[in-house]
Amino acid sequence: MTGVRQAERYGEDMGIVNGMVGRGSPRGAGGFTPQAVLWDLDGTLVDSDPMWVAAERQCAERHGVTWNDALSRAMTAAPLPVCAQVLREAGVRLDADRIIRELIDDVTVRYEAGAGSHATGVPWAPGAWAMMLALCGAGIPSVLVTGSPRSLGERVIAAAPAGTFVGLVAGDDGLAHKPDPAPYLAGARLAGVDPRDCLVFEDSASGLTAALAAGAQAVGVEACARVPLPRDLGCPVAPSLIEAAGLIGLQVSSAGTR
Repeated sequence: MTGVRQAERYGEDMGIVNGMVGRGSPRGAGGFTPQAVLWDLDGTLVDSDPMWVAAERQCAERHGVTWNDALSRAMTAAPLPVCAQVLREAGVRLDADRIIRELIDDVTVRYEAGAGSHATGVPWAPGAWAMMLALCGAGIPSVLVTGSPRSLGERVIAAAPAGTFVGLVAGDDGLAHKPDPAPYLAGARLAGVDPRDCLVFEDSASGLTAALAAGAQAVGVEACARVPLPRDLGCPVAPSLIEAAGLIGLQVSSAGTR
């Protein structure tokens, strides 16, 4: 299967047909009080998708490949191995590991270059800081569940309010990638909580599919999403984390954002 086709069909093995999940009826999050919150990173907790798009484009153009919308779409919400395969098939003459390393190094540099522009060195998504503070105040632990490498996940956790995160599941941990439920099942284990008692915040269809397949409650958050989220997955979609907070009864004010 080609990289572009792999990206397009990435959720089909999980039983997605016309946006519906084939492993039972997913549950919404209305009125649900979680015992743990599992966070996606890129585009959900942190407004970092522009960094990844810039890195992907720079990698392509550095190696003589013309960037276009089709390449961007093929890599949207795709794990790094799929992104590397797409770039290789477009004409980047490097092995997949080298492409992945270039992308990670480029995004790391962009984090460092933008550190002076953000109070904590991280471009938090709207409402993220206030939400993390509210969860800490309510005694609800968080786990970061990301397809990004552990080095970037650790950077984000270090910049978060102290005590927010009790664990990290990263893209280089050797687990199957979203939309497989493995990352969110691992996140629930780190929190010491049944997946059914977890709430997941996500900005992509593949991430929401992974969360629902794991048995968790899920909320789509569109504030920094690359593309609009489907409305037929069986979970609520909020314009930002501020609105999502109301689904679990947390009072979060935009005045508390960074």
